[in-house]
Amino acid sequence: MTSPSPKPNAGARKFLRPRTLIIGAVAIIVIALIIKGLLTPAPTASGSIHATPGPAAPLVGHYAPEITAVDLSGNKVTLASLRGKVVALNFWYAACEPCKIEMPALQRSYDKYKGQGFVVLGIDVTDDTATTNAFVREVGITYPVVRDQSLQTVTAYNVTDTPSTFFIDRDGVIRTKVVGALDISTLDANIGSLLK
Repeated sequence: MTSPSPKPNAGARKFLRPRTLIIGAVAIIVIALIIKGLLTPAPTASGSIHATPGPAAPLVGHYAPEITAVDLSGNKVTLASLRGKVVALNFWYAACEPCKIEMPALQRSYDKYKGQGFVVLGIDVTDDTATTNAFVREVGITYPVVRDQSLQTVTAYNVTDTPSTFFIDRDGVIRTKVVGALDISTLDANIGSLLK
C-alpha cells in the first residue's frame, strides 16, 4: 500500500501563487510586445528628405510625374520647366467650395515666397477657358494656372478629391500631399521646410 503524497503546506501555496501571477503577467507583456512589433509596419525612408527618390509616381518620396498643360494664354507649361523651384501643384475647379476657400491663402503664400523660388501651379480639372479666366480674375489669382483638358494630369497624379496639393522640392520630388483646403499655417510649414 502506497502512502499518500504529502500535501504542500499552506505557506508554500501562498508563496507559489504570487510567483505564478508575476510569471504570468510578464509572459503576457512579452507576448503583447512581440505581437505589437509584428503588427507595426517598419518605417520607410520614402518620406525622408535624404532618401533616394523613387521612380516617377504620385507618391511622397517619388519624383513627380511630368506634366504638360496649357495656360490661360494658350502656352504650354511643363513641370520640368519649374525644376529648381519649390512647387505647390494644386488641383481645383471653380465650383469647388473648399478650393475657393484656400485660394486666397495660396495667393498670399505665392506673393510671400515667390522671390525665394516658390511657385504655385494651379490646375483646373473641369472648367472651360472662359469659366477659368473669369474665376481667376474674380478671386485675384496671379500665380500660373493651367487647364487639364484631357485629364492626363489628374490621371497621372491619381487625383480623386479636390482640392489636392502636391508639394514638390527643387529636385522634382514630391515631399507632401495634402487633400482638402490649405490654410496659411500648413502652407508656411510645407513651403518653409522645402525652401531651406
